[in-house]
Amino acid sequence: MDYYNKIDNAYLAELHKPMRKMYVKMEILSHYEGAIGEITSDLSSTDGSITINKEQGCRRSCSLSIIDRSGKYIPQKNSPFWYNRKFKIFIGLQVDENIYWFPQGVFVTKSANSNGRRLNVEGVDKYGFLDGTLNARMCLVEYQASVTNSKKGTNIATLIKDTLMLDLGNNIPLDPVEPIIDPIFYNVTLYDDIVVDEGGYLGEIFDKIAEMYGANIYYDVNGRLRMERVFNYNLPSWYRHLSPQFELSETEITETDINYTYNYDGVNIITVTTDNTNGEIYSYTAKNENPQSPVNINAVGYKGLDGGTYYIPLGDTSEESGEEKCRQQAEYMLLQHTCMSTGISYNLPITPHLNVDNTVRVSNDYYNFDKQLFIVNSITMPLSASEMSIEATNLQWLPFDTDCISIYCENSSNTVAISYNTNGGKDKDGNTITYKSINQAPNKQIVLQGGDMYNENKLFAWTDSQGNKYNYGDVYTVPNNNTTLIAHWITGNEVIVTNTLSADSTVEFQSMSPSHCLIRYDDNEVVRRNTNAISTFKKNYSLGTHDTTIVSESDDLTNFDNAFDKGTTTKIDCSKVKATYLTSPMGNGFENITDFVFPVNLANISTSEGVLSGCKKLTNIAFPTAYCDISHPESFLTNSTFVNGLELPYTLTFVPMVSVDGQTGIEEIKRNEILKGSHVFGSLNLKASTTNKCVVYVNKETTSLVIYPATVQGRFYLMGKGIDGDLSGLQSIQIGRSTNINDTDGFASNTSANINLSLDLQSGNCTTKIPKNAFNGYSGNTINVVIYGNVTDSNGITLESGSFCNMPNMTKLPMTNSTSLKVIPENCMNNLASLTSVTTGYVVDVEGCNDMPNLTTLRIESSCEKMNGFNDCPKLRSLSFMSDGKVKEIGGLNNNAVTVFYIPNMALSVSGVNNCSALTTVVIGNSLASFTGFNNCPKLNKFTVNSSNTTFKVIDNNLYQGSKLCRTPMNKSDIVIASGTTEIMANAIQVAFANSISIPNDCILANDSIKCQSVGQIILHTSFNTETGKYNNLIMTDFSTLDNVQVGTIFTYGNGITDVANENCLPVVKYCIEHNINYVDMNETNTNARGAIGISGNAENAELDGDN
Repeated sequence: MDYYNKIDNAYLAELHKPMRKMYVKMEILSHYEGAIGEITSDLSSTDGSITINKEQGCRRSCSLSIIDRSGKYIPQKNSPFWYNRKFKIFIGLQVDENIYWFPQGVFVTKSANSNGRRLNVEGVDKYGFLDGTLNARMCLVEYQASVTNSKKGTNIATLIKDTLMLDLGNNIPLDPVEPIIDPIFYNVTLYDDIVVDEGGYLGEIFDKIAEMYGANIYYDVNGRLRMERVFNYNLPSWYRHLSPQFELSETEITETDINYTYNYDGVNIITVTTDNTNGEIYSYTAKNENPQSPVNINAVGYKGLDGGTYYIPLGDTSEESGEEKCRQQAEYMLLQHTCMSTGISYNLPITPHLNVDNTVRVSNDYYNFDKQLFIVNSITMPLSASEMSIEATNLQWLPFDTDCISIYCENSSNTVAISYNTNGGKDKDGNTITYKSINQAPNKQIVLQGGDMYNENKLFAWTDSQGNKYNYGDVYTVPNNNTTLIAHWITGNEVIVTNTLSADSTVEFQSMSPSHCLIRYDDNEVVRRNTNAISTFKKNYSLGTHDTTIVSESDDLTNFDNAFDKGTTTKIDCSKVKATYLTSPMGNGFENITDFVFPVNLANISTSEGVLSGCKKLTNIAFPTAYCDISHPESFLTNSTFVNGLELPYTLTFVPMVSVDGQTGIEEIKRNEILKGSHVFGSLNLKASTTNKCVVYVNKETTSLVIYPATVQGRFYLMGKGIDGDLSGLQSIQIGRSTNINDTDGFASNTSANINLSLDLQSGNCTTKIPKNAFNGYSGNTINVVIYGNVTDSNGITLESGSFCNMPNMTKLPMTNSTSLKVIPENCMNNLASLTSVTTGYVVDVEGCNDMPNLTTLRIESSCEKMNGFNDCPKLRSLSFMSDGKVKEIGGLNNNAVTVFYIPNMALSVSGVNNCSALTTVVIGNSLASFTGFNNCPKLNKFTVNSSNTTFKVIDNNLYQGSKLCRTPMNKSDIVIASGTTEIMANAIQVAFANSISIPNDCILANDSIKCQSVGQIILHTSFNTETGKYNNLIMTDFSTLDNVQVGTIFTYGNGITDVANENCLPVVKYCIEHNINYVDMNETNTNARGAIGISGNAENAELDGDN
């Protein structure tokens, strides 16, 4: 669901998350600002920005890049980006399944640049119509808003509305949208003439009115002109009473994120005087006397405007006095100058509801910001980044501070009492400590005590009755009332570091962050630093092991890697550090560290500069107990040595890094590289999970690898090699059911380890296939695959090309004991050199399992329906089909050593079993319907057909399929084909050297039906014609099957014509002459001649009714 301008707890909570999904969209508007179109997907997420400044007039500008695939955005008359065209931009934040949209302003196209298929657009808010930015509605003659012309008596609000309705020059008003005007201006009339010179712009009228009345004038996020009074009469600092629109805690903004700006030519005193020469002259001086402001008069002296006094016209004083006009002008100008001269800037996550003039509450110990309010002066919001930059002014710096207004003081004496409540504080010897009360005059300054007060390893701050906090040693201004300062004890962020020294040495320590800190040495000496800066400590330690405790007020760990001596530190315990986010390096380059304990509640490690990288003796690591995201796995635990193995717990998650292609705008997820360059001695146990694809690096010292995310939600995604590095030392690999290997390629090709692989088909997002080349080249002998759940695909689990191939030491076929494996593809499970005996298990379709050089025994189970594999198994002698099974198609089993082949009764076709040099006998079952295999089997001399088979029969030891000759024995040299045979099928006659082949009348020769090297004589019979007393001429025309056969003589019956030029010459005559074959026309010879040439009988004597 889409929400607009909605701010609720769910939205605010999402803003504080480290990773968020933002959206941008643009509404195309008519001049009257009705939505006429929308652009979303074409907006580039890699370019563009929105800038908002706390200025009079034109506050908003934008730059956008639009992908223009079809040219529909090219600037032209009907384009959305032509002269004076308007558009509205929205920024959205995804919260669960909802998107919270916030408008960022209505813009007018200022310029557009088309470059290829990309349109770059610059826009400004609608004040560009008024101030000349868009060169619109220039005054061609002098324009005057006067108190003496026909507009006299017209109030300010009416003047503004009338001006907005002036014609742009094309019968369209400047701005048809109703403005929002402070109610006070409906009762105030113009008190001085405002003149716009020829060539000027109407915005000058609005600018002058705003200046005269201490008002802001600008266009808001919805494109409505607003004119608002900055000050009211009774509460000059009304910003302080605005509720903050966003809050930044100490963990969300550090001192390194903040940039101070002091403009030393700022102003802290402004005098405004009326310029009248007659009557009373009025004047007002506004001063910055706010003690909280760093540029107040007492702090820096007087700093006035260049030129001194600022003059304004007196005008009509019936509604407001001259003094009130001067006051409004002076205070407005002083506020503006202070905002410009003092401020901070920082980055924070894109916060789409935030606007200039909003307040933000900031806490930062380094700068002593304790939930202090800042007024936002400017925002720059890149559309391609997750953060925006803000410039703001601390409200305490402003010249008007209601907290400093004098209030009634109940204490009538000239002094007030300041007392201390140490709240359990002790001296170094553990005795309760007290401080004497003092009496001092209000507004005097004193230095606060407490430098010698301790309470275990805690830090403290003094807190007054107003909740303000002060440190010992601070200068404190005495208030008007008696006050008790109470010690507020703080349990800081505590790290225990162990140094092991080989000689007496001086060890140097630093605070982990620029904040108040305390250090306790192992001789119980305590040293404290009360400064928001990095503190350095030195201690003379003797030979041996020493534990030192360092406590920082801030949980910012930016200086962690510099805080301890990298040569002598052997242990670091951060379990009492309260940090939940780590954005800086931690624990890198410690040469001798053996033990490291992470902060227990650490939820996100986003530093790219390394965590526990380059450590060479790591033995024990205690990871966060909270669920923790690792945003830069490529620098986490890299190039380190783990001497006692390593276990990454289930609380860790490696999250994706996203990069955006600058040309296409397409987001690409970077793969995780885990433990690259590290050495793990012994066992590497990965219970962590990943949210994108990764590669795990191992080394030769690793003997055992376990990948098994322990949480239900946890998944571990491997890609590419999946497991890379030096795998030579691995003895076992266990890949758990929550691991996804779909996108790996040969992850086990370089190892001989025993492999246990679990596939969970119930979870829906784990492994559903054995990927390409996964086990190609595996040199071990054990792969156990356990499958959980049922495969929803009717084809079962998928084996991709190359999986389980070229495994020289495997002695059994992987996965065939699983009902989920139904198909072994052609390029799978090939070349298993050590395999001697195989059963096909539950596999339905075998296409692979080829090139088994030592396979001797194959049992094809009853579940197998297609057998197109097990080719090139030259030692295969024992082959059995269990219980006739379900096999219907046999296209494989080529090149083996089987002698008798039993075709199962359920088999329908055989196209395989070719090139079998030992095969002598084929036994045909009762269902066979197609016989095209058994080619090039030189010893195949016997065929037996099941009596129930109605398709095949054996006559004279020849195999017939119906009326077609299917195959002759390989040892038969004189072949007589039975009368009634209609076709000699392809590959029917394969004997190398035949003496004679007798072919009956009306029999067709199929292509490749006679595949002999040579035939002595071929007799082609025809029918006898009783009318002529001769045999009919041979009408056969296709003899191409003989093209590659050396034929001696063809005998047949012809018409006696041997002249090929004669149109009645028979095709057989032409073929014999063309192929140099002897031709005998038996109609032209006598019977004695026929007998003399060795025709031993007529084929018609053998009938197609032989026994099987």
